[in-house]
Amino acid sequence: MNKGIIAVAMSSLLVGCAAQTPEYRLGQFTAASSFNVRNLDYDSTSATRVQGEDCHQVGQPPNDSRLQRAMDDAIQNGQDQGVTGDLLVNVRIDQVQKNKPGSFFGLPAAHNCIEVEGELVTLR
Repeated sequence: MNKGIIAVAMSSLLVGCAAQTPEYRLGQFTAASSFNVRNLDYDSTSATRVQGEDCHQVGQPPNDSRLQRAMDDAIQNGQDQGVTGDLLVNVRIDQVQKNKPGSFFGLPAAHNCIEVEGELVTLR
């Protein structure tokens, strides 16, 4: 009887782990590659180094599409500087912890941040 209960409990545990869905999506991209893309023709003379980030307070659930939001923030920051580019190349992505104003009266709290840095370029 004990063996049967243990077997059912273990089966439930394994099935529960196998059926888990992701807690949150890191991002969705129109184009992304970690390899050198052949025949990618962009104007390197217009390349401008840009940065963006997406943060959430440690201990609270993160927002969805964090990596996408950080990349969009970097592109938007470049466009706000007057760069007409719409593609990030030579991108570096880091996850860091920062102290930022928290949800408790704006007192500093630890935040988990995804930082994106790259060159914003225009396709030819």
